[in-house]
Amino acid sequence: REATERLLAEQHAREQAARRAAVRTRQIAAGCTVLAAVAAVAAVFAWFSSQRAHRAEREAQETRTLAEQARGQAEHLLGYLSDDFGRELESFGRLDVLAEFSQRQIDYFHGLPAALRGTETVRNGALALVMHSRAMRAVGKLDVAAQNAGEAVGLLGKLRDGGDASEATSIALALADAAEGRVLEARNDPEALPTNWRGFELLQPLAARPDASVAARRAYVQVGSRIGFEQTAADRNEDAVGTERQVMAVAESLGASQLRDLDMSAYYAEAGSWLVTALESLGRYAEAHKVSDGCLKVAAGVLERQPGHRLALHAEEVITGVMVTVDQDELEPQLALRDGQRQEQVSVALLNLDPANIVSINNLAVSEGQLWGALWSAGRLRESMPYVEKQVELAGRAASGGLQFELSQGAVIGGLVYARATVGDTAGAQAALADGQRLLARFREGKPADSIPVALMDAGHSIQQSVAAFERDDLAATERLAAGAIRELEKAVTPGGPQRFAKTNILHFAYEFAGSAQYLAGDFAGAEKSMNLAVEARRQLGADAMGDRRELNQFLSWLAMAQARQGHTAQAAATIAPVVKFEREMAAKNHGDAWVPFELAPALYAEALADREHRTALLAEAAGLLDHLAPEIRALRDTRMWRALIAEAQRKG
Repeated sequence: REATERLLAEQHAREQAARRAAVRTRQIAAGCTVLAAVAAVAAVFAWFSSQRAHRAEREAQETRTLAEQARGQAEHLLGYLSDDFGRELESFGRLDVLAEFSQRQIDYFHGLPAALRGTETVRNGALALVMHSRAMRAVGKLDVAAQNAGEAVGLLGKLRDGGDASEATSIALALADAAEGRVLEARNDPEALPTNWRGFELLQPLAARPDASVAARRAYVQVGSRIGFEQTAADRNEDAVGTERQVMAVAESLGASQLRDLDMSAYYAEAGSWLVTALESLGRYAEAHKVSDGCLKVAAGVLERQPGHRLALHAEEVITGVMVTVDQDELEPQLALRDGQRQEQVSVALLNLDPANIVSINNLAVSEGQLWGALWSAGRLRESMPYVEKQVELAGRAASGGLQFELSQGAVIGGLVYARATVGDTAGAQAALADGQRLLARFREGKPADSIPVALMDAGHSIQQSVAAFERDDLAATERLAAGAIRELEKAVTPGGPQRFAKTNILHFAYEFAGSAQYLAGDFAGAEKSMNLAVEARRQLGADAMGDRRELNQFLSWLAMAQARQGHTAQAAATIAPVVKFEREMAAKNHGDAWVPFELAPALYAEALADREHRTALLAEAAGLLDHLAPEIRALRDTRMWRALIAEAQRKG
């Protein structure tokens, strides 16, 4: 029994152990089942997650693609804004709007990470810098203009150095060079023309191809039209004629004269304005009239369709201004007055469009000076004075535009000194000289004492003082001041271009006044030397236009007088004969220029000194011319001086 009970107990224990094992097994099985279920769920979740990941990757790629497409479209839009829309703003908008607009584009470009700056991005950023530079240059902020133009040139130069020989980049670089050239031009830097020419050379092969693109031809016209202006400023008028005719031909290929492309039509007229300028300087008046008529017609067509088109107005302004000079060259002061009034109207319209535009302020000053000249030619001296005074005021406002405008202000003050001194307003002339002295003091600040611009301004002021002294009959001061200007300029080495032209221009006035004072003081040998130098300088400046030839004839008259008073009568006769012939021919076709008889009288006096046989008749004719001058000219000190010289010669017989 005990054994049986023990077996039963053992069996019971085994049953209990089996039950516990079964429970554990069921628990493990349940756990495994749960784990298997979880694994299955995880697998399903993983599969769905994988699908979501693939889908997210596809969506991200699509998003990146859309973003790139959007950025590409934005770049194209910026390209349009930097080119077409920018041109529209330049033509019709205010410069402050153009500057703000282009500055936003520049800020966008500067804010882009380097990795996102592709070729098109860099090109568009550079074009925005060019646009901003042009706007800043126009309002006189030259430092900003120079910085922007320089950055644009650097960016585009790197693209080309990196192998980008595309037409678009070449065009953009040419425009950047032109913008940099305009800043140098305003600073009176002789590198202005070479810089602009560098951009022009980039465009020449592109525009010369038979299949040349519209963009290349447009850029060629835009850059090239300014080249002619800079060539005329450097006294390279024949070169300017060739350049502007080529530019106009390319503009014509784009339908300029038919008004198919109004921007090109405006540039066609602009190029024509500098062509007319060069033709006038060369004395080719028939051509000047023909080109002027055609370009004014084109400009009028543009303005009829788009009133307020800045470039078309500017072309009209320049052309009418040049025609004032042509009218005066053709001895038509009334026509000059009519054209001058039209020029003034256009200048006022341009300034009203953009009151901060330094160029427009300066050009209005030029138009006031043209009206002064027209009235002065007609012998209406007192009536002309308010115009030269307005010219001085406007030139002062424009002087903030850079060195070139400051030098222009100095020259305009010189015109006022001459006008006031000539009509006998000694106090007014001294007041103008005081203004010039203050300008000179400001001009010297921050510049090397031996710089070319300082030498030009200094010598110019000395000549103004010499003019005033001459009109006061202070011959010693006249010669001393003129001699000082000559010494300063003769030691100044100019690199060429506008600076050399300006130096020669001031020198020829200095030689003239020195020689005149020497002659009247009895130093005939000194007068002959000075007047020979004045004649040489005048010829270097060009003596093809009527006004230039008339001035040259005045120098030659003084020269012949000095030669005759030294007993060199044969030499004097040879000097004065062509002068008298020219002056008589001019008098025969005169249509109201009150100074023509005034200029003939000294020539006849000089001829009388060299021609004893006809002296009495020549002196009588000279005296008669002076006696019948316009009343205001007859009353001048200069007229009295010549009348006294002639009367003295008549007494001596």
